[in-house]
Amino acid sequence: MKVGAMEKGKSSQEKKKVSLVKKRMLDEVDREFTSAKSAFFSRFDRLTVADMSELRRSLKKVSKRTLVVKHTLAKKIFDKLQVPDGERLLNSSVLVTLGIDEPQLTSKVLVEFVKGHENVELKGLILDKKVYDASFVRELAKLPTRKELLTLTVTWMKAPLTNLAVTLGGILRSFVSVLNEVQKKKAQEVSH
Repeated sequence: MKVGAMEKGKSSQEKKKVSLVKKRMLDEVDREFTSAKSAFFSRFDRLTVADMSELRRSLKKVSKRTLVVKHTLAKKIFDKLQVPDGERLLNSSVLVTLGIDEPQLTSKVLVEFVKGHENVELKGLILDKKVYDASFVRELAKLPTRKELLTLTVTWMKAPLTNLAVTLGGILRSFVSVLNEVQKKKAQEVSH
């Protein structure tokens, strides 16, 4: 009798440990989701450790974190964040990439990675509590980044200013040439 009672005691303690671990995991993933600007979802099937490492290395500079999430955990987070459509992104094994600032950067890396790995499929994106499908992620990857837009804007602004400077420089050179000719003419008149 005592052995059976001890086994029951252990299993309830083990259950408490497991539920504590699950709660901590939920809290950590919830904190990550809440602080992320975007969350990209991909389905993966038999992805090798080397491929997963390659993907994580590629995403390291443009994303906050990449992790595999269980469906039940993701559903709880969707409920908490009030994203009811999020469940449609969950099927098979789910890889979640949490974005930092510019979702275009993360989408570019993911789209490029998927091209070379047929066992990974883009499922969609959660951005501003709205769910977007894989085609949106592919279109997002085509957009220029903030840095590219700023460079383009500066270039566009610089061109008219450069043209103005060249034009004004030409006018100034012509004016100086005219003044030099007038000065030479006056010097010749004085000397005669």
